[in-house]
Parts: sequence; structure tokens; C-alpha cells
Amino acid sequence: MEIERETNEGNSRRIQVRFITKLKAPYKVPTTAIAIPSDLSRLGLSSIVNKLLQAVDSEWKTEPFDFLIDGELVRMSLEQFLLVKGISAEKILEIEYIRAVAPRKEEEPSPHDDWVSAVDGSSPRIWKQAGWCTHILEGHSGAISSVRIINSEGAGSVTVATASKDRTLRLWKFDAEDSTDHPARIRAFKILRGHNASVHSIAAKTSGDMICSGSWDCTINLWRTNDTDTNGDAVSIKKRKVNNKIEESQSEGEAVSTLVGHTQCVSSVIWPQQDTIYSASWDHSVRKWDVETGKDLSDIFCGKALNCIDIGGEGLALIAAGGSDPVLRIWDPRKPGTSAPVFQFSSHSSWISACKWHNTSPLHLLSSSYDGKVMLWDLRTAWPVSIIDTHKDKVLCADWWKGDCVVSGGVDAQLRISSDISIQ
Repeated sequence: MEIERETNEGNSRRIQVRFITKLKAPYKVPTTAIAIPSDLSRLGLSSIVNKLLQAVDSEWKTEPFDFLIDGELVRMSLEQFLLVKGISAEKILEIEYIRAVAPRKEEEPSPHDDWVSAVDGSSPRIWKQAGWCTHILEGHSGAISSVRIINSEGAGSVTVATASKDRTLRLWKFDAEDSTDHPARIRAFKILRGHNASVHSIAAKTSGDMICSGSWDCTINLWRTNDTDTNGDAVSIKKRKVNNKIEESQSEGEAVSTLVGHTQCVSSVIWPQQDTIYSASWDHSVRKWDVETGKDLSDIFCGKALNCIDIGGEGLALIAAGGSDPVLRIWDPRKPGTSAPVFQFSSHSSWISACKWHNTSPLHLLSSSYDGKVMLWDLRTAWPVSIIDTHKDKVLCADWWKGDCVVSGGVDAQLRISSDISIQ
């Protein structure tokens, strides 16, 4: 079988290919070998697969596909790919196709009064739908720089931690299932004081009983999230008089311990294992900390001020970080004796503000940038598999949500949700 070109461009040689997939029906095409032009790239290959699917199902609706040869995504013409990889075109070439990792829907944006500088998509239940605000957490006297969902348990109970330029962290509890015509206004149940400068980042221990915070004072503080102090005693709760009524105020907590070693702002922290914290800093370093001893176990220096860090990949062993240049860097600390990244993605045109691994795929991660874009990456290619450019200004934060959505916020005061993303 031969596939004819639909363009008027010059002739190119034809190669025999067989399309294969791990997708289930209705995405399967016949595995018969066919002859196609060698100068086709991803879009041309996608067009062929869609035509083959339409031949099987007349009601098939066209959708984009990506293609792998020997486990690597094709991001050039077949002719170029075979040449670069030294693959012979004399035998039948097997090309695996997968659904393209790209949003198929953009939800209505959720407007805010000011910049959206932090977002956490780890719970599928917090947002009801695009544009619908259910709760407002109020009390900080400065801009909020980071937010983390500590736990999401029970019928709808959610505990959230926030960090602010007012030098404090605050803990909040609310019922995510509560919904009214107007957003419920929530006060923090606990205020955490101890930093001497703006608090820039929060991470939660997997058990949820502790959090850590990175600050402009160059330190990382560890905090308990319950209502007892380090000796198990109840934390004192202040009272205040409001409208001649005694109202219970927030409890206050102090840091359990402080990790010292960075020499500039600790811009990002992550707590992926019970006994290990990772941090990124404007001092150009990524550091690994032992929680129990407070010791700095290892350092990676990259020569750039860093804004974000996340741990993921196969075996949760890869460190991704971005900062004051357009390059998203990934290190494998299992390879000792070198600070060289194992991957470098450089398609952004400005500073990187956030990076986040997908929670189920070791191959996929995202990055956001001051260039106004969110990019989705696959470790099997050096180019972004999708670019989300719905924001009108700098993107300050981004995260995965529900496995198939990306949430992002920025200087345009919009929270945006890009949905129906196929991750395989």
C-alpha cells in the first residue's frame, strides 16, 4: 500500500513503515506495511494515521499524534531522523504512535484582583469548576508567595499552608464540599512566626504533620502543623475582643528546627521523602538535607540563581530546576562526581518560574516562564511536546491537576486551566 502526498512539493524517496501502538481501540490501525514519503515529519505522519483510522471508522474525529522510533520521539523529518540515528531505510521501519501530549480544551479563566503567584494542583477536589471561587483565605498582610495543600482527608476537610512576604506562614482548614452563592471567608487557625524576611516557598512532609519553608533570610525552617508544641503540650491560643465579644484568635507556632547553609534566598523547597528535603537557592545551588540531623548531605552548583525545584522521573531520582535563564536543567544524583545535568531543555526565552514532574509519568514534566508560556516536556525529546500560551504576561506558577490538566497563574491576574491532556 502506498500513501500519496497531498502537496505539490518535489518528490522524495519512499520508505516502508508499519504503524504500531499500545493504545486500545478505537485508536488501532492495521499493522500492514505501507510506503510513505521519507520527508514527512510529525504533522504528516499524524495526518496518515488519522486517515487510516477514518478508513476503519467513518465517524473518527481527527486528533494529533506523536511518534516514536526506537523509543525516541520524532521531531524532524523521517529522512533526517534516520540519518542522524544511523537507521537503515532498507527494511520496514516500525513507528509507534501515541496521543499527543497537548491540551484539547482551555477552560474559562478565573480572574483575580492581582497577580496569581502560587498554585497547588495536588488535590482534585479544591476547585469545583473554572471561574467559581468557593473559599477566600484572608489574614496575611503581605503578598502570598507560596501555597501547599497539606492534606485532603475525610468527606471534604482540607488543610492548606500559605507563605507570605509578611514573614509568616499560616495554616487553614475548611470543608471543600461547602458551596454557597458567595465564597466563604476563612481565617487561619495557626500562624507560624520565625523567619526574619519574606517566606518564599513551602513543602509538606508526606505524612502531613510537618512542613518546611524557605525564606529570603537564607534559612529553611521546619514546623509542626498540629496544635501541640514539640513537648506535646497544647499551644496557647490568644483571645481578642471584637464588637464587645471575646473571639478566639489564632494559635501561634515556632519553628522546630532550622537548616542553615544557603547564602542567598531559598527560593524553593521540596520534601519528597520522610527524612530528606531538597532546596534551591539564588546562591546557584541545589542542596539535599537530612531532616533528623539538619546536615547538608550534598550540593549541586549550576552557575545560575534558581527559582524552582522538583523531584521526579524514574524511581523519583531526578532533580529538575529552573531559574535566571531560559534553561530547564535535570540532574541525576545517582551519577556521582559531576554537576553536569543529564538533560537541558532550552526552548523558553526568559527566566523559568516553576517546574513540576507529572505525578504518574516518569517521562513528563512542565515548566512555566516569564516569557508567558507553559511548556510540557517529554524526556524522549529535547523539544517541548506542547506549548501553552494562553497567558498575556509572565507566568509565575504552574502545576498538574487531576493528571490530565495544567493549572497556571501569572501577572495577568488569571488562573487558567488547560485540560484533556493525554499522558501515556
